[in-house]
Amino acid sequence: MKVSTFNAFFRKIGEAQIKFRWVFLAVFVPVTVFCCAGLKDFAFALGDEGWFGGNDEIKINQKKYEEIFGNLNGLGCLLVMQDGREVFSEDILHVIDKIGSRLKDEIPYADRLTSIINVDIPVGNEEGFEVVKPFGNGIPSDPAELAKKRDFIMRGSEKNNALINSMVSDDGKETWIFLSLLPYGTDEDIPLEIGYKFIDIIEGADFQSDSYKLYGTGTPYEDANEDRYDIPEYYKRVALGFVVMLIFLAVFLRNPFGVIVPGFTTIGAIASVFGVMSYFGVKADSTLVTVPIILGMALSVGYSVHYINMFNHFFRRTGKRRESAISCVEECGWSVLFTVLTTMTSFVSFMFVKMKPLEWMGRVTALVVLAVYVYIAVLIPILLSFGKDKAPSADHEKGATKIDMKFARWADVVQKKTKLIVILSVLIMAAFIPGFFKIQVLVDFASIAGEKMPYVKTLKEMLAAKLGNQYSYTVMLAFDDDDAFKEPDNMNALMELEDFIGGLSLTKWSGGKARVSSVTSILKEMYRALNEGDEEYFKVPEDDYVLAQLLELSSIEMHDDFKDFMDDDFKITVVNVDMVRYGEKEALENVAAIKTKVKEIFPNAKCTLLGDMIQYAEMSSRIVSGGIKSFAFSFVIIAIMLILAFSSVRTGLIGMIPNVAPVILVGGVMGYLKYSLDFGTVAVMPMILGIAVDDTIHLTTHLKMGIEKSGSYKTAMEDSFREIGASMFLTTLILCAMFGVYILSPMHILVVIGVLTVVGLSSALLADYTITPALLYAVKPFGKERGE
Repeated sequence: MKVSTFNAFFRKIGEAQIKFRWVFLAVFVPVTVFCCAGLKDFAFALGDEGWFGGNDEIKINQKKYEEIFGNLNGLGCLLVMQDGREVFSEDILHVIDKIGSRLKDEIPYADRLTSIINVDIPVGNEEGFEVVKPFGNGIPSDPAELAKKRDFIMRGSEKNNALINSMVSDDGKETWIFLSLLPYGTDEDIPLEIGYKFIDIIEGADFQSDSYKLYGTGTPYEDANEDRYDIPEYYKRVALGFVVMLIFLAVFLRNPFGVIVPGFTTIGAIASVFGVMSYFGVKADSTLVTVPIILGMALSVGYSVHYINMFNHFFRRTGKRRESAISCVEECGWSVLFTVLTTMTSFVSFMFVKMKPLEWMGRVTALVVLAVYVYIAVLIPILLSFGKDKAPSADHEKGATKIDMKFARWADVVQKKTKLIVILSVLIMAAFIPGFFKIQVLVDFASIAGEKMPYVKTLKEMLAAKLGNQYSYTVMLAFDDDDAFKEPDNMNALMELEDFIGGLSLTKWSGGKARVSSVTSILKEMYRALNEGDEEYFKVPEDDYVLAQLLELSSIEMHDDFKDFMDDDFKITVVNVDMVRYGEKEALENVAAIKTKVKEIFPNAKCTLLGDMIQYAEMSSRIVSGGIKSFAFSFVIIAIMLILAFSSVRTGLIGMIPNVAPVILVGGVMGYLKYSLDFGTVAVMPMILGIAVDDTIHLTTHLKMGIEKSGSYKTAMEDSFREIGASMFLTTLILCAMFGVYILSPMHILVVIGVLTVVGLSSALLADYTITPALLYAVKPFGKERGE
């Protein structure tokens, strides 16, 4: 189909817009107000609450766990001494006690508190045994009494004392205060409330001292840090992006209209989408929320520039305002709509990725692109039509400026250097392809946020401590039959699994002990206590009758601790594992090794893995597969769209070549600069493909239209560059400038997105100035020139 046919259709649309302009304005204003009113309910999804849907297997497994063992998430406060003393000093013990009391009393959904103040320790006596709380009668002031308490808690070695290098370090200078939480259902605001209350306590004036330092951990705490540090940074980047947009509009368009109207349409379109989203109770993903906003602002400017420059082009030639507004719709309508569809396609592809944030980003960004187009395509021509006509300008050839004429001459340069351009393009792409194979996946939030963020600095300090820990996971084993773990074979297999996990690469060790805990530590403590504290009995009994009785007794006497590890029917148990760090490849290897080991030693049990490592490993897998699917989907659909639009397979495929080039460059830069593939950068390549194809469409469409008019590729290319060359440069410059504000951010993920987007967009523009016209000259996809 000829481009002139599309243009004739859009001319009719332009005529209708101008004829009924007041009706359009009367509709747009109340609709915008209504949509924007929904922003009062706008909210963010923080932390991992938004990563997996309620029907996702990970969430289903978590729910099963919480039905038996309670909330998977809790809070931890690590106290690290700074003055060389031990935590068993009287004043520090009072601090620990006060922190615990405040956590228990003030944290919503607080359940059980565990610290060296109230820990339960079974000990043997003449009557058998008793469960002792070392400070059950208060904290003594007598140094000798304090020393006895300290020796009692730190008795024996770390090998036969479950508390050493778990709750308290072997040098006595670090200790944990744990608070388990009751299940809080699906109310997603509660974790944030809990996190902020926790911060108020551990960062409050009552606990600021040169003698010790407190570090927090736990999902609610991490959510609150994200809310108080990350969210303001996102707002700042958006605000800076908007300012950059207005500055560029003012500098390049040099009239109030060119600043006010795009600014209004940008705010109206983006606010309307987020307002409607809020009406339906959809929360914005905190990490990716800036992508649709910045992109929406950038595209709003790009589309506005195309419409306004085309209007000015005709207005300089004719001096007739209404006719120029209609002509700008006629010339820009099809090419801009086509670019909108391709950009939307690149983001719609993320809706097929099984990760809620990427699904959200894909859906919302596509809607923002559509809304921006509707606002620009409808309002810009209408508002441009208001005003007086003026005499045609005699200073511009065919309505072109001096800059336009320089771009027209560039077409001649490309024609003469076609072979050189193609050869250099192939060599450059070949140099960047190896970088693709160096890309690694990373979903570690601390590394993604970067060490310039205050909470990451604090986290690094905490992880350097002997007991410091951020990541953990849980292995849940379930038999169908009750009393399954009263069988010595199953209990021995459980201890074998603990030893196996202790030897995995990501398992944290403190001192000489692997940070792996299960019900076996309670059983060993109880069995020793029942045998007058004899260290030979610090083990799990082999006799089935003794084991069964020990389990029953432990579930009663050590009930609070016991229920953290085993159910009342003795058929479901968990093993908790602290991690030294998070690594994508190692995590996947560790998970696979655990599943293989469990299948070997527990052939009749169902194994479920939960927690940080499992979620991150699953996220890594989905990011890789989702990124590949998204890019492949975008590539295929956009190629099909180009083929259909130009009624030519050859033209469509030629149009894709210059758009693959920036993707190759982005992938190469990621690999060479060691930028990881994560939930932010996975969006860059499909986004670059979707945006890069815009200029290709504009250029190819104008060239095809020029061929239909003149029959000469040289003349058509000169006319195309004269009419849209400057607009292509300006829109790309503005896009790069707006995403460039990310580069100044202290957040590592925003810096990386900024760098990659600027590289991708600038290389896409360069490709459309060189590769696209060179290929079109060489292949001549629209047929031979007249006279050939």
